[in-house]
Amino acid sequence: MSGLQITGAALLIGWLIGAGFLTWAYHRAGPIWIERHSLRFTLGGKKRRCSGAIGEMAILGYSALLLWIVDAITPSLSFFDILIRHPVLAAAGFVFASGIVAAYTVSEVEHPDAATKRRLRQTYAIYSVFSTLLFGGGMILIFALVTQFGADTRNFAVEAEPILADLDAAAAGPVAETARAVEFAHLDAMRLLKRAQDQMTPVFIFAIAIFTLNLIVLYTPIRALYRDNAVLLTNISTLIAIAAVGAAGAIVYIKSYNAFLGEYLGRLIALPRDIVSADALFQRRYTDILLAAEGKSSLVGFIGDLSREWGGLTAVVGVVQAASARLAKKPEIAGALHALAIEVEEPNAPAAKAKKKEATA
Repeated sequence: MSGLQITGAALLIGWLIGAGFLTWAYHRAGPIWIERHSLRFTLGGKKRRCSGAIGEMAILGYSALLLWIVDAITPSLSFFDILIRHPVLAAAGFVFASGIVAAYTVSEVEHPDAATKRRLRQTYAIYSVFSTLLFGGGMILIFALVTQFGADTRNFAVEAEPILADLDAAAAGPVAETARAVEFAHLDAMRLLKRAQDQMTPVFIFAIAIFTLNLIVLYTPIRALYRDNAVLLTNISTLIAIAAVGAAGAIVYIKSYNAFLGEYLGRLIALPRDIVSADALFQRRYTDILLAAEGKSSLVGFIGDLSREWGGLTAVVGVVQAASARLAKKPEIAGALHALAIEVEEPNAPAAKAKKKEATA
């Protein structure tokens, strides 16, 4: 089996474990979580609901799929490499995730009735396994992104050195060799700059995944899982995604992209004028290369290059999600959309209908 297949199998096993503990927790909670975490929606003019476990399983599966995708596009450090090479850091992350889950559990088990409080404590103890898997997977995902980003930055600096060295050597050669060196250096430089843009791809995919998840939370019955905090949580996660894209873009532009172009342009300009002007065809090509490099060195040029691929898609999805979050605050459209699900009668529905008939009679 390949590394990606092994990672996929491990994530599937993790999802099954999380789904098992989640189902157990909902079963142990009984009617307490029916009121708290049911997925409510309207279908065929009737109010329906189903277990909130379905929505939470979907979120865990979505997170596992995102982790697998990020593992596929971050070759410097795989899912298992993080656990094997950094056992102390992985253990610290596990403890941190467990601490967050424990703090949340303490805040949720308070109840005036002693029996209900005991049942809630048992329920959240079971549920903590699912929560730890979810938070732990998120921390591994972020660590993989940061590690790959650092590796790409170092590789960029290493690959930039021979390009600049070739231009230094070209200044001492004859016109034909200088022209050939400048042309090949230009090709290598454009490929290297494209690699710097590709460095942003995992971050863009991460942001798109967050924006998409926010849309799912806002406009599906899954919103009921978060009760009154759905819009707040999506706003916070949106800010995290924007901050990640902004920070990564700034580092790439300042440390790699613009820094390399500054040195590259400096060496082009430093070429002896008598060599450049000795051949009219070379002089014209030299001018084109110089102007193209100057155009790319600006911040506008960098953003324009990013917007052609994943960056543009990220911007579109981000704008859609931001507009949807604002619309979701309006009461007339704040409810969940229609969804397909198995019809489940409300608890004590026959008794409630009978009382309603008596009242109308």
